[in-house]
Amino acid sequence: MTKPIILALQNDQTDPPHLAGRWLEEFGFTIQVIKAYEGETVPCAVPDGIAGLMPLGGHMGALDDHIADWLPNERALLNDAVSRGIPIFAICLGAQLLAEATGGKISRADVGEIGIYSIDLTAEGVDDPVFDIETGSIVAQWHEDLVSTLPPGAVRLASSPLCPNQIYRIGTTTYAVQFHPEIDTSIIANWEANADNAFIESGKHTVEPEMAAAEAELIRIWKPVIRNWAQLVINEMSKK
Repeated sequence: MTKPIILALQNDQTDPPHLAGRWLEEFGFTIQVIKAYEGETVPCAVPDGIAGLMPLGGHMGALDDHIADWLPNERALLNDAVSRGIPIFAICLGAQLLAEATGGKISRADVGEIGIYSIDLTAEGVDDPVFDIETGSIVAQWHEDLVSTLPPGAVRLASSPLCPNQIYRIGTTTYAVQFHPEIDTSIIANWEANADNAFIESGKHTVEPEMAAAEAELIRIWKPVIRNWAQLVINEMSKK
């Protein structure tokens, strides 16, 4: 039997699907990666045979088309997926691209988040079937922009003092997170070695120790969430 395909959109060399991709593969998916940063073509519409999308992070802003000329295509792709009910799990820059693609807005955060932070669930988040987590759960953050206005009809599932829209949902199958459930300490080490503006502006010298201390707990929390979304994708496939 052919395995269902999750199309991952890699916007930055240093942010592959990594743990999230591994967990989806364990669940029975094939991860097909478009390396947009290498010039691989990003389609404007979801190709046939794709069960879900995972737009990933990147050092650029969601509207930095002059830096990353594939971003207009990626926003069109995400809008197409939403309009057709194709599931999405959007991460960091991916969450910002999704918002801009569907009528929301992004802006520069007053204070960026670099390192380990906690998030609080909304009432809707407490009842969400995918994010079966406790309020106050920890996340790995690395961002200076944020979703300041949710798309029309989107539901906020979690927030934090520095970022009002940490998790949001569009419809019943599309989710977006501002943080990075896909990373571990090796990714953080690479990001610090290739410091972007978010890290430089944070004034921090390293977050590797706090990431290493939190890594096991992060995996405990976020692996089941990715698997919950994977089951949702399977359920959606069974309806077609």
